[in-house]
Amino acid sequence: MTTTAENGGTFCRMVEARSREHRDALRVALDNGWLAIAGSVLRMEVDSMIRLIWILRHPDTREQILASCVAGGGFRAGPRRISDREMAAEAGREEGWVQAVYRFGNTFVHLTNAHDYAVLDPFQAYEDRGEVIEFLNRYHRGKVPGGPVDDSSSLGDIAAYAPHVLEKITANLDEYASALREECAKG
Repeated sequence: MTTTAENGGTFCRMVEARSREHRDALRVALDNGWLAIAGSVLRMEVDSMIRLIWILRHPDTREQILASCVAGGGFRAGPRRISDREMAAEAGREEGWVQAVYRFGNTFVHLTNAHDYAVLDPFQAYEDRGEVIEFLNRYHRGKVPGGPVDDSSSLGDIAAYAPHVLEKITANLDEYASALREECAKG
């Protein structure tokens, strides 16, 4: 039987390996103009982060969730599957930008009209684009030539921010992984 510390270490190792792949995948996606793939990569990185946040905030089910995840059983506390939406909502209470990345990223993870971006700009049609604009300008203003994003910005305009968004997510993810390792080491 493995310990919580071992399962926590394995889980963090899995998250960090996935994160390294995301950095490489985002670079390739943007170099090739695959904007839907780039959006999916951001969403997957947020997925890893919200899982870390959930495990940290739920010490009562931490051991069960970690054991299930590392054994390939998914994100479960006993028989209960914890949904991505539930994790994102909880993480978003502390980090409001998480919900913005999660929701907009979902338009690319799932097959939606956003995949027709060569013909119709999904950012212009996106209902919550004001939220995305607000967070991009708050956290990434000045990092991309061309000024702040606004209501007239296109998917191509905001895609230029993707490396900076990934960097922010990953920095937070790394802090949460470190915190989880510490918590699991306590027993």
